[in-house]
Amino acid sequence: MTTRCLGTERRRWVAVVLAVALVVAGAVLLFGGGDGGRVELTSSSTRHSVRLVVKRARVGTTAMDVETTGASTVDSVRLEPAMHMGHAMRPAATTVVGPGRFRAENVLLEMTGQWEVTVVLRDGTGTERVVFPLLVS
Repeated sequence: MTTRCLGTERRRWVAVVLAVALVVAGAVLLFGGGDGGRVELTSSSTRHSVRLVVKRARVGTTAMDVETTGASTVDSVRLEPAMHMGHAMRPAATTVVGPGRFRAENVLLEMTGQWEVTVVLRDGTGTERVVFPLLVS
């Protein structure tokens, strides 16, 4: 009788683990990090609307584009990627590719998981920060 109960408990445990794994895999695919492909995010600050385009949301280096519109002209943009738990990478400088458009070629995302990319905007009136969540697979 004891052997039978342990077998039942083991099957339940395996079923729970498989169910959790399926839910996590589905969430990763649903929220854009599943294939490590292109991700587009939008947000705004007090003075600007910002669009962040990540070319590859997976481990390694990737290009990121920033487009801004707003009350004033943005002079420079810097990207500050950090893991959700606080592991920060070196800031990535951008180059101007057009009016309100900036590009960082080699942004390093060194591990999978939840990241935050802070877009630092500098214009004639000061500096603003816009934070974007990014799931890296």
